[in-house]
Amino acid sequence: MQTRTVALILLTMSLGGCSYGYELEAVLLNGQVAFIVDPNSRSIPSCFRHIEVPVVGGRNSQWRDSVDYEDACANKFPITYGARLKGRPQTDWPTIYAKPLQRGVFYEVITTTGATGYGGGRFSLDESGRITNE
Repeated sequence: MQTRTVALILLTMSLGGCSYGYELEAVLLNGQVAFIVDPNSRSIPSCFRHIEVPVVGGRNSQWRDSVDYEDACANKFPITYGARLKGRPQTDWPTIYAKPLQRGVFYEVITTTGATGYGGGRFSLDESGRITNE
């Protein structure tokens, strides 16, 4: 019984260590909204395969794109808002083409790297078009 309990604890710990998170920031690059990995993030992914930008607390996404796991790490940061991802589209997550971002509205940005890495951040555009990250 004790051996099985120890094995179960070790299995749970090893599974918990498989996934990781990283923080994202919205920035202006060449006058366009883009997303980068926060330089202070504990994890720095090499690429991503899914991105989504919903309104905070809302049900509608402003933009979503996702490619198959076999994308050979083709999509790297920074990524400009609305840019199409490279690779074969993933049919489980239909593409939502980018809608204009509204000033004064808070948005989330969510990404997936491989099968176990997850990025996220929150941002808004003020009335003058400057970005604020939460």
